[in-house]
Amino acid sequence: MAPGAKLAFIDIGFDNGALSLPSDDRLLGTGRNPLGQGPPAHIHSASWGVIGENGYNYQCRSFDSYMYSNDDFLILVAAGNDGRYDSRNTVSAPSTAKNVISVGASHSYADDLEGGMLGPAHVADFSSRGPTADGRVKPDLVAPGKYILSAGARPDTFGECDEGRPRPGNGKGGLTSMMGTSMATPVTAGTAALVRQYLEEGWYAGGTKGSGAAISPSGTLVKAILINGAQTDIKAVDNSAKSLGTHTTGVKPYDDAQGFGRLSLTNSVYIRGKTDVQVQFWDGETVTYNGLRRYPIKIDTSNGCTNPRLSVTLAWTDPPATVNCVRCLVNDLDLYLTKTGNATTFYPNGLDTKDSINNVERVIIEDVSHNDEFSINIDPYNLDTFNQKFALVATGCFGGVANNIDTSKNVYATDDSEDVRTRNIIIICCSVGGFLILVLAIVLCKKRKARKG
Repeated sequence: MAPGAKLAFIDIGFDNGALSLPSDDRLLGTGRNPLGQGPPAHIHSASWGVIGENGYNYQCRSFDSYMYSNDDFLILVAAGNDGRYDSRNTVSAPSTAKNVISVGASHSYADDLEGGMLGPAHVADFSSRGPTADGRVKPDLVAPGKYILSAGARPDTFGECDEGRPRPGNGKGGLTSMMGTSMATPVTAGTAALVRQYLEEGWYAGGTKGSGAAISPSGTLVKAILINGAQTDIKAVDNSAKSLGTHTTGVKPYDDAQGFGRLSLTNSVYIRGKTDVQVQFWDGETVTYNGLRRYPIKIDTSNGCTNPRLSVTLAWTDPPATVNCVRCLVNDLDLYLTKTGNATTFYPNGLDTKDSINNVERVIIEDVSHNDEFSINIDPYNLDTFNQKFALVATGCFGGVANNIDTSKNVYATDDSEDVRTRNIIIICCSVGGFLILVLAIVLCKKRKARKG
């Protein structure tokens, strides 16, 4: 996902499959280089969790505390693989922490699909479902995780080579194909690394490398950028594994299966002539009690941009809560938008009122037009601390050029796998039914001839 990125590993496993975790500070400090030996790691990818723990445990508190104290850091955690049979509240700690990105799994595409699977616009049946015990949206987003082709080390072999592409769920040579939210999480972590590279290399805001100043983003900003660009065109959960027919469960934005939607880098950042959106953001902003913050924003399609959507996301690294909290949000900020000349208030997360549970809030407004003006409002409804830092991200048409790539026929928009499977089943059933009718007709004819004889 992020060629050339530097990786730091910590081994927590044994040959028998058991795990042994070090202290959280030791775990999260891997690669942070406290003695200044090199650049510190900014992203932590965790593909493990505590099965059956859907609440806010000590490790959630520890992870939230680490991010609260380390502004540059972002933790991503696998949501878990216990969502079969539409089992709710199966997202497991520590992905139930507030400040991390909890990642669910969707289907992959083409050669990474096995027979019987629906297409990429579907959530994997096993992907753990939210919400958390206190009602927060988790997973935050979904990314391809059934199946993912990756390196497959052989512990007893040195210098193993690739021997061709293995089938989904199998290994061959130095490659292996696996499924799980443990696969979707590093996919998302690699995408987060690309967002950091985008900012550090000065792609913001002109959309070309070096056109802007180098930016060292907060982990909260990277999180907000990814969630703001998440797309809600997932069609359903594919529950058809090992069953006859198409068994799906419908999804909707901010639900317990997809959260804010599927990961989409092309809808998260602006690359001149190659993405549908431009981006504006405010990082490291601070709000104090009774200190309403307003940010004006204007839609500008004069340079060719045609995107009809405005998406705005607020995220903040919340202070750690108490273990087993019933209401885990400590500092409650509220995002809402107003449009000039319009009395409508646009609330976040699909609600028609404020959100008092989550520390990520997103407003999406469809069918915006050139010269539409909006006010982005951040209201500190309740603060337990003197102030709260936050990151704010907006995508839409802000004077950028049109996308030269036709994205209208992407693999998600053209995923008709449910219709194809239904059509094939109908054809098979009709064929079998026709054959049975023919056999019955032949038997009846023979019996009639026998009676006449």
